[in-house]
Amino acid sequence: MPPGPPAARRQRQLLAVAVVVGSGLFLTFWALLASDLSGGARATVSATGLLTAGVLAVASGAVRARWSTGGRRRAWGLLALAGVVALSSNVLNEAFPEAAIGETPVTDLVIAAALVLSITSLAYFTQVTRRPVDLAVMALDGLILGSAVLMIAASRVYDPLAATGGDVPLFAGLVIPALDVVLATVALVLLRRTRGPDRLALGLVAAGFIVYTMTDLGWAVRVAGGDESLGTQLDLGWIAGYLLLGLAAWWPVRVRDVPREVSVAGAEDWDTAVVFGVLLVAVLVEVMGEGAGGLLTLEAALWLFLIGGAGVRQGLIARENRHLRRHLEVQVRERTADLRQMGRETEVLLSSVADGIYGVDTEGRVTFVNPSGAAMLGYAVDELTGCLAHDVFHAAADDGVPFPAEDCYITEAVRYRIVSNGEEDHYVRADGATFPVEITASPLVDSETGDVRGGVVVFRDVTQRREVERVKNEFLSVVSHELRTPLTSIRGSLGLLAGGVLGDLPEPAGAMVDRALQSSERLTRMINDILDLERIESGSLALEVQPQDVDGLLAIADREMAGLAASRDVRLVRAAGCPAQVMADHDRIVQSLTNLIGNAVKFSPPGSVVELGARQEGDAIVMSVVDRGRGIPADRLETIFDRFEQVDSSDMRQQGGSGLGLAICRGIVERHGGRVWLESELGVGTTALLALRAAPAASAAPGSVAGSDQVGPAAVPAST
Repeated sequence: MPPGPPAARRQRQLLAVAVVVGSGLFLTFWALLASDLSGGARATVSATGLLTAGVLAVASGAVRARWSTGGRRRAWGLLALAGVVALSSNVLNEAFPEAAIGETPVTDLVIAAALVLSITSLAYFTQVTRRPVDLAVMALDGLILGSAVLMIAASRVYDPLAATGGDVPLFAGLVIPALDVVLATVALVLLRRTRGPDRLALGLVAAGFIVYTMTDLGWAVRVAGGDESLGTQLDLGWIAGYLLLGLAAWWPVRVRDVPREVSVAGAEDWDTAVVFGVLLVAVLVEVMGEGAGGLLTLEAALWLFLIGGAGVRQGLIARENRHLRRHLEVQVRERTADLRQMGRETEVLLSSVADGIYGVDTEGRVTFVNPSGAAMLGYAVDELTGCLAHDVFHAAADDGVPFPAEDCYITEAVRYRIVSNGEEDHYVRADGATFPVEITASPLVDSETGDVRGGVVVFRDVTQRREVERVKNEFLSVVSHELRTPLTSIRGSLGLLAGGVLGDLPEPAGAMVDRALQSSERLTRMINDILDLERIESGSLALEVQPQDVDGLLAIADREMAGLAASRDVRLVRAAGCPAQVMADHDRIVQSLTNLIGNAVKFSPPGSVVELGARQEGDAIVMSVVDRGRGIPADRLETIFDRFEQVDSSDMRQQGGSGLGLAICRGIVERHGGRVWLESELGVGTTALLALRAAPAASAAPGSVAGSDQVGPAAVPAST
């Protein structure tokens, strides 16, 4: 690493020393060249001054390069190298005079190489990453200005010399002056477009190049006139150029890293005006220098109109482009700020959510995952990015067989745009442990094209909820079993009292015993319902599935509920018979039908009719219970099957019941592989439908639980 620059106070002291030394040297050599010394002595003074100033400039540039970093270090290093190359030309000229003889002298080639190195160094000076087109524009501006200056020189100097028999050398008279003008132009353009700590140093560099350029142009005129001798005051220009470059190297360094270049208002307009202005002057000098007269005056006017119009047009285009660029830059900054703000808000939102969230692409690879999700899975966020979600943390089935990716909810969301809500799954943590989750998966659709770009999955660890449900179920089971024995004894005792075994009871006491007996029977039914539901959910409910007559099942349910219907002044009516059989457990399906009929009777107005019916649809038998009650809201048609759910909170108190009948009914039917659902219209009535698989024509012996061939949507219609 290069050593850092000295402290600010030390830098100011070094700059003061450089100013004193440079001024002293310049005044010394100016006094010597302006004295009455002989031509040979003045030539020696000029050579000594060039060598001294050049060595100081090279040494200063090398020191500044060691202080600098990045692009500025390369810039000062190239400038020092260019000084070495230029000084080598002077050494060659003094040590080997024959090197300066010929059509293309070696010394001129070396000077041209030094100028090319200087032009290259300016591209790195402000440590700004410039576009190739910007560098090309600056180079073209320099070439145009150099060509224009050469046109002026050719018209005013070279042509008269050629007319008198003088010879204009290619490098000394044309190439080197052109490179000098390019160098000075690039330095000026950079100076106009630069702000920050390098501006003053660059100004001194540009001043040094301009002085050097003017001196080279004067030298080119002298060479074209046949005078190639040193020792005139013109040589002070080269000495001053070297000293200015050396002074620029000692300018105090405020920062080691240069900020990005700041656009200067009007810089492009100024550049365009300078380029076309110099070109216009060159053309006028070229045209009008050939003679005078009306034709030539008209030609000059046409050239003036042509070049001036092109310059104005180019200036207007540059101005408009600048306005458009600034407008676009403002829009880009605003959009970038908005996107960054949205990105920060989205990141905060995803990081704050307790649920796990991850996204996948169309191949199922994880594109992002929030910290909560990664923590639940035991991974770092970077470890999950890019992996296949289904293969990494989706648990296999209970038998150890991996769940097929084609049936995964991620695949369904990405390929078929299916939204999965509340689906249960098991995930595998990084340590191999599994935990239950509840997920919601949805496709990620592009709002503009409508194409699926991937999917988003939200998952929640339900381990604690499962544990709470398990404890609750165990508690209900234990309590229910412990209550049945004393409750049976209480109900038997109350029955004996109500039956008069101990004699007739007074009327108030008899009424109280009757109410106690009804309450004990209700409590017994609730306990039995809880036990049945617990067996259904635990999978321990035994079913004896056999072919059963549909009409026989409806008839038994009708007889069992006739008493309740009569007490409510509701009439049960069975529709035309359905001569078919279903695969069912007789007692459990009758229990389900009586639950449906009981609900229909309870919520039917007195004097109304509850219709029982059955029909065959494909491979399914659909049994229905239709009432004329108040109806059920559409948003409650599914939740009404949950535990202890009622349409109205007062229904349990007014109508009786435990609120478990529909939950038990759905559990029994789904254990049969069937389906039960409700259809309702407020103020008109409700239809309860129960669908079971039809028994084959030649039924086999009684089997076990019929849960494998579920009655699906193709067999059981969604409505009647």
